[in-house]
Parts: sequence; C-alpha cells; structure tokens
Amino acid sequence: MSSDPSFPSRKSRFSDLERLSFALQAAQVGTWDMDLERKQVWWDERCRELYGFVREVEVPYAIVLEYIHPDDQTRVDQAIAWALNPKSLGDYDIEFRTIGGEDYKLRWVHAKGQAFFDEHGNAYRFSGIIQDITSLVLARQELESNRRHWSTIVENSPAPTAVLAGRELTIETINKSMLQILGKEASVIGQPLLEAVPEFTDQPFMAILQDVFRTGNAYHTSEGNVYIKVGDRLQEFWFSYSYTPLFNQKGRVVSIVCTAIDITALIEIRRQITTQQPG
Repeated sequence: MSSDPSFPSRKSRFSDLERLSFALQAAQVGTWDMDLERKQVWWDERCRELYGFVREVEVPYAIVLEYIHPDDQTRVDQAIAWALNPKSLGDYDIEFRTIGGEDYKLRWVHAKGQAFFDEHGNAYRFSGIIQDITSLVLARQELESNRRHWSTIVENSPAPTAVLAGRELTIETINKSMLQILGKEASVIGQPLLEAVPEFTDQPFMAILQDVFRTGNAYHTSEGNVYIKVGDRLQEFWFSYSYTPLFNQKGRVVSIVCTAIDITALIEIRRQITTQQPG
C-alpha cells in the first residue's frame, strides 16, 4: 500500500463519489452509461424519470431511441455515432425531446457525454449526464414568439422605433424610419447600441435608458436633444421620445421599446421666433 500522503485513500475516494452523487441529485441531473458491446444503456433513477420509465435500469439502445421524439431520433442517433468516432474527440452535447416510455410526458432534455477510445481508436466506453430543460426551452420559445410579435409591430410602425435588448442595449429590431434617423443600415441589428452608434457614448439619454432597464419605469420626454454623426461632424437633433420596458414572466426587464419623433424643425422655428421678438 502506498504511504504517499498525496495518494487518496479508498475511503476518501468513496467520500468524493458520495459528494458527487449528492451534487448530481441536488441539481436533478441524471447519469447514463452505454455498454457499447451489448448495445445496452444503463440509467440511474433520475435518468429513468426523464425518459418516463419507472423500473428498467438497463434498456437496449434501440428502445431508447423509440422513446425520443420522432423528429429528434435521427439527430440524436447521428450525434451519438459522431461521438463514437475518434475524430470527434468523443464529445457529445445535444438537446432533444423524450416522449415518456410509461408516463407519456413530453420533456426537453440536455444530454452531455464523453466517449473514450483505446490506442486503436475504438470506443470502449460512452457515458454522461442528462438534465431536464423543459422550462428553459419553453421560456426560449415564448421569448422568440414575443420577438417575432414585436418585430412585426416595429416594422409596421409609422413612428421611428427600435427594440433594445439586455444591459448592452443590443439592437434587436429596428424599422426603416429609425435607421434613416441614425444614418445606418439594417446590418446594425444584433449590435450593442454604442457599437452601432459610437457617438451616443456619454450622451445623457444613455443613462436614462440604463435607468429604465434597471428600474422598469417607462420614460417619456416631449423634447430632448441628441447628437448624431452626419458625414464627418456631429449634428444636433431634437426628438419627442419614449422608452417603454418589456418584461419576462419573472417581471424582469428584458428589452426596451424606443420610439422617437423628430421635432428638430419645430425647435428651429421656435428659436427663430424667439430671436425675432423685440427684447
């Protein structure tokens, strides 16, 4: 027996496994292991739950595929085949739906695994973890649906409008009228606002936008000035504009709808009238 104090004892290794098992259970993560020679898949209790099985600890791989959503079966089978190819380095990472072997419940799951190869490039072990991501996928789908909804509204809005997402205020949707004001092309979609329009840096309305994102309180002003680069110089424009926050199911701000009406001409007329009045 080794006397090296750095060599973990059997007891300490067992404790490490216990802690790992507890952590996986706490995170509701299941584990699986495929017997590549027998084409059998071993599942722990959580993994069985995610496939909708109660009893079977070991299931033929062909049966496993049957309880994956028909639209995902080929994709999963191909991902596993690729993971067992040494060119893939054994990596397996995929999202798919299970249809419930006994409970007939549709679930979205995220599976990650690793294949191990011998010196001849033959896979001798394939194992990994699986986690229920149904709520995450449904939230993503709802968000995407909302994005499409808002995209249609923005594109058809007669007022210059844009939707800015996240703390970086990424341009998610913007209509032609707003693009014309900014002097930009549609290629700015997907860029943070300050990356797309650098001259906005340190302008007062940027702090207001961040405050709307932080507090969830809408903002409107009947007139506010903004400096926009026209050619080689900054030019002052005046707008009546509004910032309206959009919230997710948890009540958190996810994006801001920005509308702006150019009132620069009106401000100029008012200035001229004021100048011409006798003092």
